[in-house]
Amino acid sequence: MLTTMIRNLSSMDVAIDLGTSKTAVFIKGEGLVYEEPSVISFRDNGYRKTILAIGHEAFKIKGKEPVGVATVRPLQGGVIDQLEATKLMLREIARRTRIGRFLKKPRVLIGAPFSISDVERRAVMDAVSVFDSSSVAIVEEPLAAAIGADIDISESVANMVVDIGSGITEAVVISLGGIVHSESIRVGGDAITDSLVSYFRNHCNLIVGERTVEGLKPRLCDVFGQAEDILIVKGIDVNSYLPQTRKVRSCEVREAILGPVSAIIRTIRLMLENTPPILSGDLIDRGIILTGGSALLQNLGGLIEHSFGVPVRIAKDSAGATLRGTSCMLDAINVIHG
Repeated sequence: MLTTMIRNLSSMDVAIDLGTSKTAVFIKGEGLVYEEPSVISFRDNGYRKTILAIGHEAFKIKGKEPVGVATVRPLQGGVIDQLEATKLMLREIARRTRIGRFLKKPRVLIGAPFSISDVERRAVMDAVSVFDSSSVAIVEEPLAAAIGADIDISESVANMVVDIGSGITEAVVISLGGIVHSESIRVGGDAITDSLVSYFRNHCNLIVGERTVEGLKPRLCDVFGQAEDILIVKGIDVNSYLPQTRKVRSCEVREAILGPVSAIIRTIRLMLENTPPILSGDLIDRGIILTGGSALLQNLGGLIEHSFGVPVRIAKDSAGATLRGTSCMLDAINVIHG
């Protein structure tokens, strides 16, 4: 028992999902220890930034900051946009989750989009350096998501995974444990949110906050349904700046989000068109697996199935598939780190 205790205290393996909308941390042997929005609020004194809040706390005060305080989302389009802010956020996460309390430095696996550039990959490695880890390895998010969706990626058959996140959509074909072909676009749930904010402002004369829109999306954004549901939307009138409500039809919203949804459909079409013919039969049999938080848009799977005639299924807990897959890969961390 004492030997086991010493061994557990001497090492720590950590899986991180550093996403545009949320950051999640999994510690082997402890489970999920952190999962909050990728948002940080800080005071900038010109020579030093002081953290005021991260995660849910920072998201709540976004847009209400006093002079000298900034609240930012340091990741955009699935990649790091503000490196210093990302490091500040990760350093605070490390403090809260007590990473580094063990005798040995932690080993870290972190997910990143398959399509990122070398510069963007180096930024990820630089950001994770705040954990003072003994080793860091980047795993491709679509592969991790496939594992998290309970797909055996080692098989010699093709599996198509479409990972629809907040900032990026990646469509990949996986066979024999690797990615055979991929297509990606820096469009995801954030683009849909922005389209809705613009629609409410330009067509309803209503200023609606990001948090309100995120809450409306699951009920209002039926991308393929024929029902004409009516929802009450609360916001600020553009002209009077007084609180107002508007009635919004779901069919009108479908038109508003047509741009980003069409971009996602085009990316999947490119993926199917460029898949090697020898693997196409597998895709017809196995279908397309959707992962990512934005895969939960109402009837998105039905729209994709109707567009291409290929069966579609949404992974269980699609929003958590990437972290779940990355945490599963901790069991093979010695192989990954070489």
